[in-house]
Amino acid sequence: MARRVEGYVKAFEEFTKELCSSNLAEEVYLVESRARGDWASSSDFDVVVVVEDDVDPIDVATRVRLLKGKSVPLDVVVLRRGELGDPLYAEMLRYARRIC
Repeated sequence: MARRVEGYVKAFEEFTKELCSSNLAEEVYLVESRARGDWASSSDFDVVVVVEDDVDPIDVATRVRLLKGKSVPLDVVVLRRGELGDPLYAEMLRYARRIC
């Protein structure tokens, strides 16, 4: 199990490196249990991708999913910059760790 978790972490690091250099996002955050530090070995990676207000979030989510491949257990939420003030999203980002 530990080896599989290490593999996920390495794959996530490679994925985020590609994502950050891809120009798909203005900002990328790790959220939820992995950001808080209370994750379990079965925890996936939860990522918030912030885009400008005139960008189609569905298109970006699709492209991010294609970029990740199948090697990373990942949930992606794409938010337009104007949505960041929403209380629901603000709570989700409360313990966020900025990746890029």
